[in-house]
Amino acid sequence: MINYVAPLGGQTIGKAAGREDAWWLCSRYGLKPFRLNDASAVRLEDAENGAKVWTVPCEHTQFPYDRAAFENRRRDGLATLGNGLPAWPVAEENGIAFQTFKQRLSRGWTGERAATEGVREIAHNPDDEWEVIALENGLSVRAYRSRVQAGCPEAIAATMGLSWRKW
Repeated sequence: MINYVAPLGGQTIGKAAGREDAWWLCSRYGLKPFRLNDASAVRLEDAENGAKVWTVPCEHTQFPYDRAAFENRRRDGLATLGNGLPAWPVAEENGIAFQTFKQRLSRGWTGERAATEGVREIAHNPDDEWEVIALENGLSVRAYRSRVQAGCPEAIAATMGLSWRKW
């Protein structure tokens, strides 16, 4: 069951499914929670509005201005998974770049799909001799095709290194 999370004596900062998730969320937001040696330190308590809240003993009770923690909090608010938790941490674990994640959301993708669907791999065409040469030279199919699409001749796109734009 998903419940709200708050540092002990502080305001609600997000949602979590369990003790470890609540502790992790406080850590992610820069509140410096105390070590999770005793799992009973993180408790599920009744809030004023009747909801349940995970309370986590932390060094800070208010959200401090820490650039990394600020970015995590902003990014976590972009989209949620089907269970109500933030989608960005899942995307980050799956190796999806933030810009890719954000673009997917702006295209109307759900948070779940944007965070879990892998990136497309471009299939290699073995009949294209220049593409084969590009692969032998350590160039990816995507890089080779984008060079050709940008107007670079195939022979140069497949054989030149990073200075291909100067041809």
